Amino acid sequence: MFTIVSFLFVPFKNRVLSLLFFNNGAVLFSLASNSNVLFSFFYFYSSLSKKLKKFKIKSLFLMLFQLKKLTFVSCVELLPGLGGQYVRSPGTKARIIKHDKSNHTVLIELPSKIKKIFSFYSFAMQDAITLKMHKKTLNGKFGYWRSFGVKPSVRGVAMNAVDHPNGGRTKSLKYSKTPWGKTTKFK
Repeated sequence: MFTIVSFLFVPFKNRVLSLLFFNNGAVLFSLASNSNVLFSFFYFYSSLSKKLKKFKIKSLFLMLFQLKKLTFVSCVELLPGLGGQYVRSPGTKARIIKHDKSNHTVLIELPSKIKKIFSFYSFAMQDAITLKMHKKTLNGKFGYWRSFGVKPSVRGVAMNAVDHPNGGRTKSLKYSKTPWGKTTKFK
């Protein structure tokens, strides 16, 4: 069992992480979803879950067979134990379409409208990942990415011959060269 203590914004990746404090003293950062609330109390699925359900306590990650049909999920594993591989971008969510109990599989509709089959025992996070307004951010200002530590890059062809082996041409029709001036083609 754990409690969400604080949230941390990672600017360059546009992610919000939640700081989790466990009852045994462990500390962990995890992706935050839209349903996370500060100082909310969560539990991992165990034998105690039936007793705790009457208190309306919810889990952060659930197995796909525990979730109802047509619920939204994010950070979904393809196979158990591999970690979240699908629906990890800010604001994205997938929907559970069908449970197949005979094959132990779940059909999920991804944000791209592609339907994919996942394992019955894979973990997923309920609801969408935070920052759904991530797509609306404007980065048209010159030097926008400089504030995140990203420097502008200049093509070698656009440089002078003194500055780069590929530079000094009016048109880039010649073959590219290594830093020592040898051609990289036809080895």
